[in-house]
Amino acid sequence: MNSWARQEQGVMTGARIRRLMPSVLALFGLLSLTGCSDDTASLNITGVDYAGQGIGAYYVVDPTDDKNRGGGESIGPYSAGGIMCCYSVPKKWHEGLSVDVVVSYPLEGETGDEISASLAKRRAEGTLHETIHVEIPKYETPAKGTLWLQFLPDKQANVVVSNLSPDHKDFPGEVKGWPVPSDEYRTKLIDRELRLVKQRLERNRRNLNELEETPEETLNKFWGSFERTRTRDLGQYSDYEDPRFQDVVEDYLEKYIKDDRKRISDLEEGRP
Repeated sequence: MNSWARQEQGVMTGARIRRLMPSVLALFGLLSLTGCSDDTASLNITGVDYAGQGIGAYYVVDPTDDKNRGGGESIGPYSAGGIMCCYSVPKKWHEGLSVDVVVSYPLEGETGDEISASLAKRRAEGTLHETIHVEIPKYETPAKGTLWLQFLPDKQANVVVSNLSPDHKDFPGEVKGWPVPSDEYRTKLIDRELRLVKQRLERNRRNLNELEETPEETLNKFWGSFERTRTRDLGQYSDYEDPRFQDVVEDYLEKYIKDDRKRISDLEEGRP
């Protein structure tokens, strides 16, 4: 699917970023040294969302050369995207360097109708894509590494040219470190998971009650479910009336009920 068409969120967590970024940067740092002229350097592109709203899609383009462009992915709230290709800058920085960051922000709303209304409104306003013009601050000579796009609140952005990641002590950008999710965003994620876990808990409680009240009907239902998802496990049973299968279903439900109760407790304790 074309990245411009996606409005998905949730890319990499801060922990995954810290684990993966050093080795990935090293690999792409080598690649970025090739494929450019004597006086320019080809940089990788990585976007990081500090604003907490996520990025539907983005790309960067040189205001003086429309062919010099790269990017095109989505970024989850308080997350970093992957490493994209490529953007060229002079190996030696000079005054007046800038880049246009073309952004598609996620559509507003939770329901399909709300999202459709947001899309229609932006089309009417001509704001499906918004352009942020950003000055490129001074960087080391020769330029190398990554063009970091730091998406900030109020639809602002910073760019940094560096072979260091934002959490490095010598990262040259004004905004240092990875994004820290707000309490509001953390609460939103916790509440969303709580709803799902509570629904599953209630469903499994109901199934366990049905197993006691109408065992034949309930076991037949689970046999059909296991045939679709756990076929290998059924080979040791004659059919759904096998007493051993009833024990398996009962253990299965009790385990999920126990696990979900613990998960609910952990989530409620972890709410900011």
